[in-house]
Formats: sequence, structure tokens, C-alpha cells
Amino acid sequence: MSPPKKTKNASDFLAYGGLLHRITSRIRRSLELQEILSATVAEIRSFLQTDRVKVYRFHPDGSGQVIAESIAHNRLPSLMGLNFPAGDIPPQARELFIKARQRSIVDVAAGRITLSRSEALASTGHLTLEELRLQPIGDILQRPVDPCHVDYLTAMGVLSSLVVPILHQDHLWGLLISHHSQPRAFREEELQFVQLIADQLSIAIAQSELLTQTREQVRREALINQITHLLHSPRSMPDILQLVLERIVGAASGSGGRLYLTPANKKACTLYTCGTQPILPVQKKPTLLEEHAFWQQLMKPQDQPSPTGDFLCLQTVLDLYQNPQLASLTQAFQPTRIRGMLVMLLRHGQESLGYLTLFRNAAEIETLWAGYWDKDERQQRPRASFEVWREYQESQPPKWTREDIDLVESLGIHLAMAIMQNRLYQLEKHNLELEIARAVAEESSRLKSNFLASTSHELRTPLASTLNCLQILKKGFYKNTTELNKYIQLAEQSVRNIVAIINDVLDIAKIEAGSMAVELEPVSLQPLLEELRDLFSFESQRKGVALVVECDVDSIYADKGKLRQILTNLLSNAFKFTETGEVRLRIIKPEDTPNVEITVADTGIGIEMSQWELLLEPFVQEDGSIKRRYGGTGLGLAICKRLVELIGGKIQLDSAGKNRGTTVTVTLSSLTHLILDEAQGSL
Repeated sequence: MSPPKKTKNASDFLAYGGLLHRITSRIRRSLELQEILSATVAEIRSFLQTDRVKVYRFHPDGSGQVIAESIAHNRLPSLMGLNFPAGDIPPQARELFIKARQRSIVDVAAGRITLSRSEALASTGHLTLEELRLQPIGDILQRPVDPCHVDYLTAMGVLSSLVVPILHQDHLWGLLISHHSQPRAFREEELQFVQLIADQLSIAIAQSELLTQTREQVRREALINQITHLLHSPRSMPDILQLVLERIVGAASGSGGRLYLTPANKKACTLYTCGTQPILPVQKKPTLLEEHAFWQQLMKPQDQPSPTGDFLCLQTVLDLYQNPQLASLTQAFQPTRIRGMLVMLLRHGQESLGYLTLFRNAAEIETLWAGYWDKDERQQRPRASFEVWREYQESQPPKWTREDIDLVESLGIHLAMAIMQNRLYQLEKHNLELEIARAVAEESSRLKSNFLASTSHELRTPLASTLNCLQILKKGFYKNTTELNKYIQLAEQSVRNIVAIINDVLDIAKIEAGSMAVELEPVSLQPLLEELRDLFSFESQRKGVALVVECDVDSIYADKGKLRQILTNLLSNAFKFTETGEVRLRIIKPEDTPNVEITVADTGIGIEMSQWELLLEPFVQEDGSIKRRYGGTGLGLAICKRLVELIGGKIQLDSAGKNRGTTVTVTLSSLTHLILDEAQGSL
């Protein structure tokens, strides 16, 4: 539309330009349609100097509503927010608005309506402008106004009216209407200008729709990002799924929701709920909604996959009371206001993971028609145009828009992917745990097999020695009393070795079964250390390895028998693996700690420090060659570790490396010494 032709009055031309500038500036400054419409009707009413200018928008069913209005000094009653039935503007009038872009000017006093159409159109839909000019429409450019219409406008106090169509995407979006309480003629320049403003409103409508779409897209993407971030948060999966369900229900304007997950790894199904829920009768089958046929049929394979490659199956129920498939469940919904439902099958590839179900309550719809009562008597005629003044519809089925469905589908895809990833992770974790358990079992079996082999060897040697000695004694194959005593001592030592092996096995069994008792008491260390000197004096002399004992502590609160066994095992181990040098037993109380440290250091074969913790486990020796060379069951250090822990201490091995000796440190905890202090204070 070109600007209006220059008039003889320069002030009019400037007024046109100023108004156009203000309206176009408002459209540029704001994309909020309601703000633009309100400003536009005010500017046009001021420009035309009429009593009322309004914007009337059509609904999809043909009815319409006044959505913007400007009134001068209450000269006419307000129609803002009122709805008018579709019959008020007949279909033929709408067709002329669309095809001919015609503007209607009503002179109520003269009873005449003038149709003025835009001359700048190159095309009008299915009809060209030239075809329109050849049609009889020219014969009806001026015609009498329908008496009913005259009566209608007169009753409202309107004597002149201007109606300009507002088009959007070749559809009749609404009307820009001016009413005046006095007869009013409109110049061609004014008509062109109002038409130009209507065209600007079409631009504003397009911009507003684009803004609405963009905002919705941003809101949707932000919601998807929030839920995606939540799905990959470090929370537990049950907490995540509960929060995600609540977010989805809120985003879809639902009143409640359910997330049902099919059993994984033959476990029970999982159900998450939020908001309003149907109340299923007790002891009625099925016990869950998702076990009903309506949900189960969604599990059937679909013929066509979605663009993402996943099979989507989503159903909306506009009115669950009108759906025959849900007839058996209506009793469960009656105590609630739930009326509509959306069900989506969560699926990844060919695997069905469960259902996402959303509920919506019945809608309450209130519509103010033109018949709504108002104390202004000038509304009498508009009230008569429709029987129902205020339409109130209760318990109406809720609507599911295409935007609602797209949003739920997008969120459902992300939800299904997260559930599938979690299942794969849990499966991988389970397989790893099984693999670790299998490896531990195999290692335990190997160690116990080695233990049985070494123990049988350790038992067989002293048993064979004892048997040989007894046979020699029985048959008298000895020369003198000296040989007799020698064989008796040898048999006795062999039996002692057997008893020691059996005691070790029994001790480790008792400890692991938790049946070994501990009796704590003050233990004087000097007599215990003298006993150990006597016990290992023969071994020290035989191997030429010195035994050095140092003690800075008089007594300690412990289990005397367990402490003796610990020190005996440690010294025995040290002498076993030491060929030259010394074995040193040292007991001290460091100044910076209340603990007591007991160390047994040798100059023997040493150990690899990477394996020191394994050496404290049952049946373990550093390698097979050591077992073959030195013998033993591999229980000595393990028993020491368990006994030390029983009396509240800890044990650690240290070595500078192969053939550089080993140091075993036993630290008794501060709790032991607090008990000791209390015991000494009571003595």
C-alpha cells in the first residue's frame, strides 16, 4: 500500500506522516501485539476524531472478540473483551473482505453502505484484480444497509461506521473498526491511510507470531536442557527420575503423571508418580494402570520409525469417559477431576522401556458474549444479538495441542535414552562385579589349593619323620642311650611341628569366624621377652643369627596370649628368612604419640614393597620358590595381622628391597593406652 496522496491541506499530510511514524515506531520498538494494538486504536481514534476504534479478532469457529479498544469521553459503551457470534458477520461479507480487500463504510442516517476496495493489489487469492473489476461487485459498491444492521448500530448510538479488514497470511485475521455517534464522511486519503495502518498491523501480527514461536522454542529448549542436565547429574537414578517426572508434568500443564518402567534383569517393575492419581479398586486386576490393555497395546511393534530411528508411540485421550478402551477404568478416575490423558511408550530401538503417562483435569471455560448484562442501556441491542450473556462450561475435556505433543515427545526421547544408558551401565557394572567375584573366587581357590598342597607337604614331612623314629625305637635299631634320646627328641620335635601347623589353621579359622575371644589385661614385658629369648636361643645359635632385644616400655595393656603369639610368629618368620646378620626386637613409646611401637627387623631376603599387603592375607607367600625353599603354610603373617587388629592395633611391613631385610611394625592404638592409664590409675 502506497502512502496517501498529498492533500491540499499540508497540515493533513503532516498529520498522516506523524501518525504513521508513531505507529511504525511502536511496531519496531515492541513485538508485544497487545501493546501495539492498544497504541494503534488510540492513535487512529485521535486521528479520525471518532468516538470508538476497536480491533475485532476472529476465532477459529467464526465467532470473534474485541481485543483492543479506544473510546472518547464515554460517548459509546465499551465492548472490550466481549465475544460476538459468527452470524454477526455473514460468510459472504468475510469472503469480500478476503478476495476484494474491501472496506465498508456505513452511513446509518442515510441507510447506505459503501464498499471501497484497495487498488494497489496485484492479486487477490484465486481472483485477479482485473477479474474482480469484471464481476458484478461494482454494482454493489453502494447499496442500502440491512435494516437489522441499522437498528443494531442505532441502538448502540452509532451513526457512522468504518470497517477495514486485517489480513494475515491471506486469511481474515480480524477487523479494524471505527464507530462514531454522529454522521461521518471519510475522505479517500483517510481510507488509504487507515488501510496502510491495517497493513502495518499485519506485519505486527506476523512479528508477534514469530516472537511467540521463538519464545516457545527457547522455553522448550531450556526445559529440555534442564532435564537433560538433571538426567546426567550425580544423584541416584530413582531421585533423578522422580524429579524429571515432576518437571515434565509441570511443563505440560498436567495435574499428575506416572513413569512406569518395565522390569530389567528379571527384577520387578518400577513406578514413579506425582500429582493427582486415579484410585484403583483394591484387589482388582490389573493392579496397575500400565497393565491394562490400553497401555499394553502400545507395546505392539510399530511399522514406521520416527526420524530419530526410535519407534515412538504416543496417544492422547481428549475425554477418557468417551473412550471405549477405558470404560473399565472410569470408576478409578471418578473420584478425581482427571478428564484427559497422554500416554507415550518409552522405547529405544526395538526395546520397550515403559510408559510416560500425563493427566489433565477437566477445564472450566467462561465466555463473555455480547449479551453479557451491563447497566449501560446502550448495550441493549448487543445483548439481544445472543441469547446467552455469560457462557460457563464446566468439566470440559482439556485440549492437547501440537506444541504439547512435540514437547512431550522430545522430553520422552531424552528420558528413554537416559533410562537405557542407566540400564546398560548397571548391566556393565553387574558383569564387572561378576568378573571380579569370579577372579576372586579363582584366586581364592588357587591359594587354597596351594595351601592344601603346601600344608599336606608340611604335615607329611614331620609325620614321616615321626613314623621313622617310632619304627626305629620299636625295632631297637639304636646303638646306645644317646641315639635313643636323639630319636625321641626328633620325634617330639616333629610332633610339635605338626601341632604348630594345626594350631595355625585352627587360629585363622577361628579369627575369620569371629569366635576368637580377647582378654585385655596389664602385661609385664620383661618376663615375656625373657621367655622369647629362651625360645629362640637354639635357633639363633644354630644359624649364627644374633637376637637383639630392646625395650623402653615396662608394661602394656593387651591380651597376653595373643601378644605372645604375635611376637613368636614374627620372630619365627624373621629367623626363617634370615641366613646371616641379626634379628632385632624393639619396643618403644614415641614422644609425639601415645601409641606403642613394636618392631621386628631382620637382615634376611627382604620383600617387594608392591606386594606387602598381599603377604598379610591367608595362604600367601611372595612366590612359589620361597615356599619350596623355606616351607611353611603362609598363615603366619595373616594370623599376626588378625590378632593385632583384635587387640586394637595395626601392622605394616617395610623393606628396602630384595636381600636387604624386612621390618614389621606393630602399632597399638591410643585406645589401648587410655585403657592402660585407667587401669594403672585404679591400682
